[in-house]
Amino acid sequence: MIIQNSSDLIRRHSRVELPSGVCAEEAELINGHALVIGRDSLSLYRRPGDCKDALGKGFIRSAGFPAGHTLPDSGNLLTEHRAGYAGLAGGYVLLIGLNDVRLFFGREDALRNHNELLRLALGD
Repeated sequence: MIIQNSSDLIRRHSRVELPSGVCAEEAELINGHALVIGRDSLSLYRRPGDCKDALGKGFIRSAGFPAGHTLPDSGNLLTEHRAGYAGLAGGYVLLIGLNDVRLFFGREDALRNHNELLRLALGD
């Protein structure tokens, strides 16, 4: 018997439309929380689908990208993921750990842990 074990920290992801009409990418994390990736911000919610509540039910925290950094407005924002790595549109990279999510401009910066653009804590 083969046992399937995965080190992916993202269970599944899908494109969502927020109450404001803006499109984003919602990634369900292995702890059950939802990481919502927008063109210019990251947000954390208690459960997948909570981002669609206009009253903000389930919202934990959010962080905006630094000035001058936004994801391109075409196609999927989350392009690939495995383990704690997530590739984003425009070459940006998320490193997802047990305690936080960190945004880097590209793979080289993420690999060397240089030029971190943003950090979002994952704890409640």
